[in-house]
Amino acid sequence: MSLHTFATATAPRLRDLPPGNTRWALILAAALAAATIAPALADVAPSALVRMAALQRGVLTRSVEAVGTVRTASGGTLSVDFARPVRVRRVLVRPGQGVRRDQVLLEVDNTPAGKARYAQAREALRFAKADLGRLLQLQSQQLATQSQVDAARKSLADARATLAAQQAQGMDQAREIVRAPFDGLVQSVQATPGMQLAAGGTALSLAPGAGLQAVVGVDPRQASELAPGTVAQLASVFDPAQSVQATVLDVAGRVDPASGRVEVRLALGATLRWLLPGLAVQASLPLHAWSGWLVPRQAVLRDADGQAYVFQDDHGHARRVAVRVEGDEGERSAISGALQPALPLVVLGNYELKDGMALRAGADTAQGQAR
Repeated sequence: MSLHTFATATAPRLRDLPPGNTRWALILAAALAAATIAPALADVAPSALVRMAALQRGVLTRSVEAVGTVRTASGGTLSVDFARPVRVRRVLVRPGQGVRRDQVLLEVDNTPAGKARYAQAREALRFAKADLGRLLQLQSQQLATQSQVDAARKSLADARATLAAQQAQGMDQAREIVRAPFDGLVQSVQATPGMQLAAGGTALSLAPGAGLQAVVGVDPRQASELAPGTVAQLASVFDPAQSVQATVLDVAGRVDPASGRVEVRLALGATLRWLLPGLAVQASLPLHAWSGWLVPRQAVLRDADGQAYVFQDDHGHARRVAVRVEGDEGERSAISGALQPALPLVVLGNYELKDGMALRAGADTAQGQAR
């Protein structure tokens, strides 16, 4: 019986009471009504408004972002140098220029001193031949000894070896034209027209056009989690839509003192037009992957002992389930435990829940389960 009903039913009788007793009668009526309502309220169980979603299995990958640049493969770089001193006649390329196989790179001439040494070597060979012939003729007349003939033969062999060495160095070529041995990119040019290069001096360096690499820097704490063969995603800093797969070649064993990072070399999976040496790139490097139930991070709670747990909707009532967090990445967590795949997971409103509490689904729960 409600307070209003009780008061209406007793109002005619209360009017018949003496004026001094009316106030006490109303107090008594209110107390009787409250005693009548209390048992009814006690029968109403507390409930919580929550949002739920269906459980989903998947793989959660934790990755690290790193920046760096595209470079040519260091192992394939060719240095154009000469075993003899030369004078640079013409340079037909510039740093950063792409070249085709057999394209002319530069022209060089022998230096005057080199030409003189080659002429001396030729003359020494001619003289050694003539001297040996003269001594052989004298020996036939018993006017030269065998030791003299042997010495002449050795002089001839030495002269031939000297001339062959000079020819191997290119001394017999008055002018040499240097061509690209492969399609590539001119990395640097040290020679200029008119310059005289010493023996072994580098005129320019050429890198192959294929086999580009990227070098990025990662935090030293994360470097140990990377392994050769890991497949990463590489994108241009200027246009993230331009991306390509890359494979970790190696991880440096030291920290670069200039950057404070550990260098990671990546082989590019494809050669694309936008991939140019020197281009700034960003790489997403996977560190570790966990397999399990993927849930929103806010769905996982922890008790006073640090035990992780979640709530599932067990036919309209909260069911607490202890879980283990395998990994977190962004707003998602990978968990494992005795979860019931058919029961929805409480993803919002779980902080006030107790085991067995009645649940009221929010308006967007159905949509959340569909996701």
